[in-house]
Amino acid sequence: MAKKKRSRTSDFSFGDDKLSGNLPSKEQINTVVAKATNQEVEAENKKRIPFTTALTPENRAMLEAASHEGRGGVADILNLALEHYFEQIAPVNNMEMQKVFLKIYSSKAK
Repeated sequence: MAKKKRSRTSDFSFGDDKLSGNLPSKEQINTVVAKATNQEVEAENKKRIPFTTALTPENRAMLEAASHEGRGGVADILNLALEHYFEQIAPVNNMEMQKVFLKIYSSKAK
């Protein structure tokens, strides 16, 4: 005897407000999210990923060459370039968002 096929939408209910299936409750979701966002960073030694991996090879070569010329470290040059870009070329207008991110990164730097 052939197995009876189910329709693709047989698991869905239309118009019912009852929870069906194994969906977590809103409280369970909120507790999991709270645990995930409030976890403290462990004090173990982690290998740092170089920030220069995000740069194009040409820009990385220019940074390294400028560093070897005695203009400072690669991070210092990149920091000055970013500061110039966001102050002169494309200033950030949303100061509230900038304050939020500054607060986040200041707390992580401690």
